[in-house]
Amino acid sequence: MSSATARSLVEQRQGLRRRLQAQRRVIARQLGPESKMHGRYPRSRTMRFLTQQAAQTLRLLVGLATLLMTK
Repeated sequence: MSSATARSLVEQRQGLRRRLQAQRRVIARQLGPESKMHGRYPRSRTMRFLTQQAAQTLRLLVGLATLLMTK
């Protein structure tokens, strides 16, 4: 491979990187600001509800246990 070809490949790679970075910025802007939960466990809505609403979760579990025991 000649040095001109190698330089051309390097330039193509750099151009592709710039386009990908620009696309990522556009997508990030379209998605809006990051949520408070970004990168933190739990991600699912169910797990967030269960961990953040402990009193309601406990009442739900007690209710289910009571329902199962009465039958």
